[in-house]
Formats: sequence, C-alpha cells, structure tokens
Amino acid sequence: MKVLQVIDQLNVGGAERVLVDLSNILHQHGEEVTVLTLVRPGKLASQLSPDIQVIDLKRQFRFSLYKMFQLNRICRQFDVVHVHLRYNFRYVALAKYFFGGKFKLLLHDHFGDIENDKSIPFGLKFFLHRNPWFTGVSQPLVDWAVQYVGLGSERVFLLPNIIVRKELNHHRKPETSIVRIVLVSNFREAKNHVFACRLLATLRGSLNFTATFIGQVIDQKFMKRVYEEISNSDLDDVVTVINDCTDVQSEIGTFDLAIHTAYQESGPLVLIEYLAQQLPFVAYKTGEVSTQIESIIPEFFLNNFQVEQWVERIKTVLHQPRQYTKSMQEAFDSLYSDKVYYTKSISIYSQMVVNG
Repeated sequence: MKVLQVIDQLNVGGAERVLVDLSNILHQHGEEVTVLTLVRPGKLASQLSPDIQVIDLKRQFRFSLYKMFQLNRICRQFDVVHVHLRYNFRYVALAKYFFGGKFKLLLHDHFGDIENDKSIPFGLKFFLHRNPWFTGVSQPLVDWAVQYVGLGSERVFLLPNIIVRKELNHHRKPETSIVRIVLVSNFREAKNHVFACRLLATLRGSLNFTATFIGQVIDQKFMKRVYEEISNSDLDDVVTVINDCTDVQSEIGTFDLAIHTAYQESGPLVLIEYLAQQLPFVAYKTGEVSTQIESIIPEFFLNNFQVEQWVERIKTVLHQPRQYTKSMQEAFDSLYSDKVYYTKSISIYSQMVVNG
C-alpha cells in the first residue's frame, strides 16, 4: 500500500522523531512511503532515508484554499494518509472535507498532557467522526479517544513510541572519579530543568560530577530561568548547556548516567534512546514509556520530586551500573525493536484499508 506521512515541519522533537523513524522502518521493509511537510522540511529531514521522497507544501497561510487543494491532490495519490499531531490532522481533514477523496485518514496523537487536560480542541471531534482512524502513543490517549471523543474502539489503536537503535563505534569513556550526567529535554516548563538544578546542587555535596543539559529552546523565558537557576545554585562550573544537538544517541554513549525530570510526557522517547545505548537513568514516572520500562527495571523510576530520594536513587544506580545492562538490552528488544513497530503499524494500515 502507498502511505503518506504528514507533519508541519521536522524540527527536533518527539513527534518528529517518530515520523522519521517510522518512515525509515516502513521503507526498509519495502513499503512505499512518502513524507509531506506542510510548512518546511526542518532539521530532521536529513535523517530520512535518501530514497524516501519528501514533498514540501511550503504553506504560508493556514487557510489558503489553493494550498488545501494542492494538499488534497497529493493525498489522493495514497491509500493511507498518516498525520502526526492534532492541529495538522485538523488541517488535512479540512482539506478532505472541502475537496473529497477516498484515502484513509489516520490521526497519530502525541499529546503529552492528557492526564491533566482532557479537553477536545475545536473541530477535532467533528473531523474524527467523519470516519478517520486514531492511534495514540499512550493508553490514556486511547481511553480519551473512546470515552471523551466518542470513537468506536475498533477504530482506535495504541502505538507506543519506539526508537531505532544506532550501532555506534565509540566506547564508553574510561572510569574516572568524575561522574558524567546528562539530561536530554527540550527547554520548556514541563521538562522541569529547575528541579534538576536543585537536585544537582544537593548532589554536589556527595558526588564529584559534571552535567550536560541537551535540548532545543522552545520557551525563551524558561531558558533564561534555567540559566538563572544554574547560576544561583553555583553550578556554572559543572553544568554545560547544548542547544543544537539533533542526534542524541551519538552523544549519550560517553555519559555514566542520565536523569529525566519532566513531570508530564506522552513518551518520553529519550528513555528509549537511553535503553538503546544501555545508559542507566533515573526518571520521574510519567508517560507510556515509563510505565512499560518500570515493569522491567523499577529501580530507574521515582514517583515524587523529593530531592533526597533522587540523590539516594542516583547513588544506588551508579553503585553497580553494569548490573542493568542485560535487563536494558532485553527491555529494548522486547518493547521497542523496529520489527515490533513495523508489525503494529502495518496491522493498523491493513485494518484501515480493509474496513474503510
């Protein structure tokens, strides 16, 4: 079948990463897949297989009827149009409403705050009840689609995020007395970097470490606040901030431990990247990925933001980090391999095509 993956732009983010990985996986398994960006390709477009066609709609005005017509004409060439993120789905669905077409429409919902916000964005329910299909990256999203939006369970699927493991040539750094800690999260309020700074300030009293924050700047005001917190916590000499990294897996292999302090997530994808490169971590338990991994390695998760408990857990994990290598390998292979993801995705597409 012919599949079109749609997003506004491929900037560095979770949904964008999923689109790139899914497209590459489909292509590697011989499926005919094309990627369409509504606004511009973005940085992650370069990580798509060179054999995957990328169509850029170059939309400048959201409600340009000409661009909607162009988009719809492209969608008509495919069996399945797989749209990532709610606002992009509404745009594609509106184009189909105006101009028609027999293609099957799928919303891939990556919304990360579903536990706190179960509201239905304007127009979404209307378009979802015109026979599109729905897949969510977490069980709460699936439950929301059935219970709040009112979709039939036969048209709703769970498709948890995965990451394609990269085979890297470098080796982890030699053991030294300085522990290298990494936190990978884009800079916005929900990622909770401020707590991370307070944690590191306390940890400094009993551990010799350096820390690196890796992430794109989503909220400039919050980024400023993070810099202020680093300074106020006297962490300037041990914390480094990197804003331009687009390939996390290639970087994390040189660290000893990761922390993840976000208080709300749909994924988080980065935990899968830590598993892929067998980097132990300590994280707040939020999101579908956390639920899955915790069932295998519960030591990696906390359900509170008590600094003292985080410090003790970090020390526990660092005490014998290699004891987690096997369980991390097994967790990645059983939950997040590209074969598992391909099978789930094709099953969804097949049901859409067969059942209309």
